[in-house]
Amino acid sequence: MRGPPPAVLSPGVQVLGYTVERQLGQGGFGTVYLARCEGQRCALKLLHLPRVGERAEREVSILTRLRHPNVVGILGHGYLPVVQPQFAVIAMEYVDGPRLDEWADAHNPTARQAAHVLLGVARGLAATHADAVVHRDVKEANIMVRASDGVAKLVDFGIGDYAGARDLTADILPPGTVDYRAPEAWRFLRAHREAPDARYTAGPADDLWALGLVSYRLLTARFPFDGPDAAGVTEAILSSAPTPPHEENARVPRSLGDVCLRLLGKTPEARTPSAQVVCESLEQALRGADATWDVPLCDAYAEDSATTEGEDPDSFDQWMHEPRHRPRRGKRLPPREAPAMGAADLAKEVSPPASTVRVSPGKRGAFRAWTALAGALVVAGAVWGLGMSRVAEPGSLRQEVATSGKSSQADRAAAFTGPKAPAAAVALPATLQEVSATVTTTPKDTLPLQLPSKPTKKGMRAMARAVGTAAACAALGCPGTQVRSSPPPEPCPVGAVEAMEKRHVRIGQLLDAGFGFDERFVSVQEGPGQVTLGGRAGDIPSLTLLSGRLFVRDRVYGRLTWATTRKGESFPVCFEVYDTTGGRGMVREPGDESSTSARIFNLATLKAVSEFK
Repeated sequence: MRGPPPAVLSPGVQVLGYTVERQLGQGGFGTVYLARCEGQRCALKLLHLPRVGERAEREVSILTRLRHPNVVGILGHGYLPVVQPQFAVIAMEYVDGPRLDEWADAHNPTARQAAHVLLGVARGLAATHADAVVHRDVKEANIMVRASDGVAKLVDFGIGDYAGARDLTADILPPGTVDYRAPEAWRFLRAHREAPDARYTAGPADDLWALGLVSYRLLTARFPFDGPDAAGVTEAILSSAPTPPHEENARVPRSLGDVCLRLLGKTPEARTPSAQVVCESLEQALRGADATWDVPLCDAYAEDSATTEGEDPDSFDQWMHEPRHRPRRGKRLPPREAPAMGAADLAKEVSPPASTVRVSPGKRGAFRAWTALAGALVVAGAVWGLGMSRVAEPGSLRQEVATSGKSSQADRAAAFTGPKAPAAAVALPATLQEVSATVTTTPKDTLPLQLPSKPTKKGMRAMARAVGTAAACAALGCPGTQVRSSPPPEPCPVGAVEAMEKRHVRIGQLLDAGFGFDERFVSVQEGPGQVTLGGRAGDIPSLTLLSGRLFVRDRVYGRLTWATTRKGESFPVCFEVYDTTGGRGMVREPGDESSTSARIFNLATLKAVSEFK
């Protein structure tokens, strides 16, 4: 089952004695709501039973045995509905604060603050391991930082395990996030690729490796391993020594960087032996802290980092050359607007003698970005994953992972560079892309300027089809046109508009996106689909994967309701798909007249909406 599970609770609904207030988030297996009972707030987690099966009971069992200030607490659990339940419901302590990566990005912490947060996580892990529990998905998204006092809480034990529990893993590797796999897990997968009955058992050392990755990213704002593709990243994890944090970022105290580096040993024996030892090492480092520990770890955003309109601070080119730039954190300044052009300047900009269509600067930039993106993705065979690495396309060997949308771990383990990125079937919200144009009359003695062929040919093809059909029907006597209506109106997902506003995406804003990069036209089918964002949209970075539903009618309509960034952040959105020539929905190209599939142009325009009309 793919795509996010349904959000089934509306504000005001009562579940297990708790009154639902609003949706907090949604993941691959369930939805989390903020709820209240007798004045007490809680996080109400709904797990979709057809997806999670026995893992719901496993999570409850783990949470009931863990009681620690740095581990989220459980308040109760049950099922919904009571008869033939479809969801498991877990009422948990509500942590009022951001995820670790969001906290770091917003607060630009000092080394001292980062060390205290890492100490809290290490203490939570030490208590977890002491109770013979393994988290198996330690990452920034599963660490919350309480806003009131900065206390770190380890959350989401949905794929955790404990000694003596029944094995629920159906694949060689247990569920987990691909980019946080320990080297020993990758080695096991390489050694047992041809033995489907083999099972890797994750232990405390796997959690410690993941804590090392989290620590490195918190201290340096970078991932410690890199490569030209997913297989290259895996090879670096297996054989390359990471640059010491204090060398990657001079603001990291040597003693703190050493704690991080010891967690990244290539074998469990070379790694820090336990989370308790990590706690002791951090406490010792903090005792020796001086004034240098109180300097923010990254540069802050300043005037020189604010961009002019049309420039993309998170472009594909910048992403590919990320090590060249010192990372920035903290409050972002609003983008500097380009100076308005006066009438005289505008006159100079227009060439009177010939017919011209002047595309707006933003559109030209988007076209250049898409050209570079398409070429790079075809060459690299890059496709989507939830971590920071560039992930290979799934192969034939199944691998169980924490959430949908991950790359094939088998491909990475086999050092497979990946095939060409296939065209993705997408359920996209349609958007109208407006293009500013200036049209002047061409003198008779001047040859007309050759315009880009795509809009013209598409329009001519559509007209030719219409004229041809009309002529045939006039001759043969056709019945009335059988046209499937466009999809009915529906509201946006709960929290989508708020999530977009939080990330500075305006309702009505237009964005460029792509269904595929290796061909000019792609084939899509009715049902779930996905598209890749071409440029940055507010604080939503380029290359973000947008998922939703496609409707194949006289045109292909798309409604996108879920976003996943390349760093693994997920949140609801509300985008509708428009053709690049301005129509709602994508024009169907010749070659597929099916009622459930269609052939369309590979580039689209998205529009941020407050409801699907």
